[in-house]
Amino acid sequence: MAELMAILLARMAAGDAESAGGGGANQLISLAGNRLAQVTVAPNVWLFTGGAGVYNGKFDRMPMGTWDSRCGYWAECKIPLPDIADGGTRGVNGKGPFRIKRVGAGGLGGIQVDKYGNINMIGVGTQERLKVRGPGTVGTIWLGAGQTNVFLQHHNKRLFVEKVDFISGAGWLTGGDSRHKALNGRDGPQYVWSPICVCDFTDDEHRMRIAAVHPGYTVADVVANTGFELVIPENVPTTTPPTDWELDQLRTKVDRDGVLRRRRVTVG
Repeated sequence: MAELMAILLARMAAGDAESAGGGGANQLISLAGNRLAQVTVAPNVWLFTGGAGVYNGKFDRMPMGTWDSRCGYWAECKIPLPDIADGGTRGVNGKGPFRIKRVGAGGLGGIQVDKYGNINMIGVGTQERLKVRGPGTVGTIWLGAGQTNVFLQHHNKRLFVEKVDFISGAGWLTGGDSRHKALNGRDGPQYVWSPICVCDFTDDEHRMRIAAVHPGYTVADVVANTGFELVIPENVPTTTPPTDWELDQLRTKVDRDGVLRRRRVTVG
């Protein structure tokens, strides 16, 4: 399942993507997807791993996370962490080195996501009494101000909720034109990727809508594992399975140790 997701994310990066990242510290699948895109369909994409502070590492064995120094194998450059944070905020304002037209595969994740694509990495519960404490906002505050997709390694009703308890990464906020008003016309996420489906958002309300279901699952499976009402088109396609060539490229040029095959990705 993790290999399938990495390949689907790599396909997404084809086209005019300029920059790609590996997601947060625990998002090895999106890191693999972007590295796979770089060696297949998007050779000119700039792969950035923020924790390690490097661009275009050419690893063929999966690092433990974007902070792992192995992300920097044969990298083209390394920059200090303070410059990463400063550059990120300048990029959101369209003035800095991270100013890009479109990002590559993957996106922001969290411990909750709602029907408008807002994510929560702060915690579950109230501010005074958290039931679960998350890792915090890290870079999701300024990354969420750009057009960044949502990528999740699990799909269940605890994760896909009607309304997130906190917003640490802005989706379409409360729907409609609320995000455009709050963020000077900037568009929100285009896709949400999960182990069983791909979702997009309606043009008017910006509510989450099923765009495709992965092989082995149905629309009913997606609905049963989602904690809010999804928009369901009349015809929902099935995701195209990985080709032998895509699997070969992933297993020989990105993940030679088979880390993704042992990755825990869950449904329900």
